[in-house]
Amino acid sequence: MNCRGCGYPIIKFISLGQMPLANSFLKKEQIPLEKKYDLSVGFCPKCYLAQLMDTIPPEELFSDYVYFSSTSDSFLKHCEESASYLSKKLGLGKQSLVMEIASNDGAQLQFFKNLGIQVLGIDPAKNVAFVANQKGIPTIAEFFNFDFANNLKNQKGITADLVFGANVLAHVPQIVDFVKGVKKILKSKGSAVFEFPYVSGLMEGKFDTIYHEHVFYFSLIALVNLFKAAGLELYDVEITPVQGGSLRIYVSLPGNFSISENVKNLVAQEIKNGFDKIETYQRVKEGAIKLKEKTLELLEGIKSRGEKIVAYSAPAKGNILLNYFGIGKNYLDFIVDKSKAKQGLYAPGTHLQVHLLEKIYQEKPDYLLILCWNIITEVINMPELQEYKKDGGKFIVLIPQIKVI
Repeated sequence: MNCRGCGYPIIKFISLGQMPLANSFLKKEQIPLEKKYDLSVGFCPKCYLAQLMDTIPPEELFSDYVYFSSTSDSFLKHCEESASYLSKKLGLGKQSLVMEIASNDGAQLQFFKNLGIQVLGIDPAKNVAFVANQKGIPTIAEFFNFDFANNLKNQKGITADLVFGANVLAHVPQIVDFVKGVKKILKSKGSAVFEFPYVSGLMEGKFDTIYHEHVFYFSLIALVNLFKAAGLELYDVEITPVQGGSLRIYVSLPGNFSISENVKNLVAQEIKNGFDKIETYQRVKEGAIKLKEKTLELLEGIKSRGEKIVAYSAPAKGNILLNYFGIGKNYLDFIVDKSKAKQGLYAPGTHLQVHLLEKIYQEKPDYLLILCWNIITEVINMPELQEYKKDGGKFIVLIPQIKVI
């Protein structure tokens, strides 16, 4: 397997085995037809890109999608803050155009629109793009790549002051073509801003961010190389708490902005932490195995006392964790989730049925296993769960370390 960025041979450092697609929820009749695919990650010792060894065609992953960004209140708050912050930082106004790649249901773009800024969404999931358009967020249901960007610019004269993408840069197998498309659609003084989970999360035990949609696990040193090869310059970086720890990078045509101290400092920190060495990545597997052992020991103890455990939420990361740890109907009774798109369906791999939150009060579990650990504070403070807490219900969080709350 050669690196998707530079073509150099990559080295495998972890395998989660055969895994179902983490966001492919099933109807009962679809369960016997479920497919599984190898889920292994390798590292390029030349350009430092960590990436999947094998990928699934994007059309199979994203053309029909059950994740809607607007489901999470904390994410919506982040979107509102981002729109305000970026519009000021980049000097955006009524004449500006913000183009979001993988815009989902318009959760982010609606806040730019509220500021009087022109917006355009690009998202391949037709069901999600339909919802965005119904909300008044103009959205094109297509995959973004160089040809798409070229046609949009040449045929419709569209270029963007800001190209924005949250949790998309890591999803694109043809990453060089994608980045060249970003360069094509940017105005000469425009910026591209991308947010995505930081590779440091793997070193912190957040291995469940590995799934088939996440082709890449980015360090800043790898991104500097990637954008430079496409004729773009990474000029600023910020660390945000979203998704358990993300990078927000700023990219433009070379020479538009001076390289910030943030970039220089984080590059130096990554080199110090060994993000340019395979040995650093090989420790990810060791951490995942230890966490699995401790988790199963905890769950075995709870079940031996005759107590009931239910999973709260069914995010992609949670489905990966359950499957890799072998946690299914042997430990959990069912899953509850706020997303109507998932309710009534069966989670990939474990085939646990997803129910409405009301099911908690019908079944009265002793523990809720919180799979969306990145928004744990939001979950335990939800009004819908206050009665559960008053009745003595407890919460289990496994990542980045095991806690019983």
